[in-house]
Amino acid sequence: MGSLKNTGCLSSGSGNNEVMQNRWALSAPVTSEYNSAMHDFTKLAYTTSPQHKDSTEMRIKRDASDLEEMQTQITTCSTLHS
Repeated sequence: MGSLKNTGCLSSGSGNNEVMQNRWALSAPVTSEYNSAMHDFTKLAYTTSPQHKDSTEMRIKRDASDLEEMQTQITTCSTLHS
């Protein structure tokens, strides 16, 4: 994949033409196979974590506390400058 990056590939904005797009598309099966082989070799698997960790009870309480503190700071600051 490093050789694709050196030629401009899709990430740099320049050289994003049909040849580069074809090269990138044609490399997908190879990189997928490489990824599978590495998973087998290392005995590791790609997993995702549970979604929406931000909505835990503790996080909601902390967000409410932070919001209250921000409102206090804004109110205090605006009354000092008036």
